[in-house]
Amino acid sequence: QNMSNKNEENFGYDVEDFETLVIDLEGEDGNTISCPLIDQFEYEEKVYVLAQNPEDDSVYMFRVEGEGEDEELVVPEEEEFDRVAAYYNEVLVDSE
Repeated sequence: QNMSNKNEENFGYDVEDFETLVIDLEGEDGNTISCPLIDQFEYEEKVYVLAQNPEDDSVYMFRVEGEGEDEELVVPEEEEFDRVAAYYNEVLVDSE
């Protein structure tokens, strides 16, 4: 049976789709890198996703703006990024 319904209630995504979502990011050398999304969480009523670069394991954070077809991923400002990253590291990583 399907074991992955835990996240489905929290988010509008179908989890099975979510696991296959990939963001194409441009690397420093100009090549496109397909980075799978590895996590999604809410903070201060905004939704954030994390994408991991398979080449060097670095992780990128994006804020989800809009809904449905209009959804886009926005790179947070540095100050916002720092707050969200601190929250993620303290609350979400430690609780596992």
